[in-house]
Amino acid sequence: MNGKVRKIYPYLYSIKDLTNVFCYLIVGEKRAVLFDTGNGMVDLPAVIKKITDKPVTVILGHAHADHANGAYQFNEVFLHEKDFKLCKLHTSPPFRKGIIKSFEEENFVFPESFDADEFAKAGAGSVKALDTSQKLDLGSLTVEIIEMPAHTAGSIGVLIKEKKVLLDSDSANDHCWMFLEESLTLGEYIKMLKRTYKYDFNTFFIGHSDEAKPKTDMLKYINAAQNATMENSQVYNYVLEQLKPRIYSENGASIVFNERTLVK
Repeated sequence: MNGKVRKIYPYLYSIKDLTNVFCYLIVGEKRAVLFDTGNGMVDLPAVIKKITDKPVTVILGHAHADHANGAYQFNEVFLHEKDFKLCKLHTSPPFRKGIIKSFEEENFVFPESFDADEFAKAGAGSVKALDTSQKLDLGSLTVEIIEMPAHTAGSIGVLIKEKKVLLDSDSANDHCWMFLEESLTLGEYIKMLKRTYKYDFNTFFIGHSDEAKPKTDMLKYINAAQNATMENSQVYNYVLEQLKPRIYSENGASIVFNERTLVK
């Protein structure tokens, strides 16, 4: 089960999951980093071997199933400890079975080699606490961990310092979910974006698209979050309606929130 690989830059590859989820492989002269692991329906180690034979450190941007369920394929994976409980839930057999069911309801075509029973019991593998103060020397490239809590408490990004490129998983994007039980408030989201904007980067990549985004897009996210109210938003009927999510959009940026998270 191989994902679609795109060479974005000489040192950066995207690996598209069988759904619209992207993992990123950063390749230095000595080592590599895999950022996120997708839904777990792609044989990531096999894909990586076709790109590089260098040792790989695996880091999760956060613990949601569509980014963490491939973690079991590796000997060790690093995650912010604030997302440990969430990871245990999202990689659990009941949650995995729910994913399979939802994909079936959407008439998703599974690869012939896909084993639903094996997938359901795969778990999270060996997840270890991420040292957010560390800087990873990949040889010619330095990867710095950026704490970006809001979408989840343990959300992080990774900054490729020499290239001024940030990878942020779901931490900040054009359509950010900030209504989940594990989400912080819009006030925390705005603070996080303002902190992140001070870092030295020019472009960033998100978890559900591998097209480069200019740093200035984060200003759009800040404005949308600042201007969102219950009155100027609409009901969001896409998922988890029991949480009563609402969506506000402006200038190409959308924020999905609810009454609990609308605290600034």
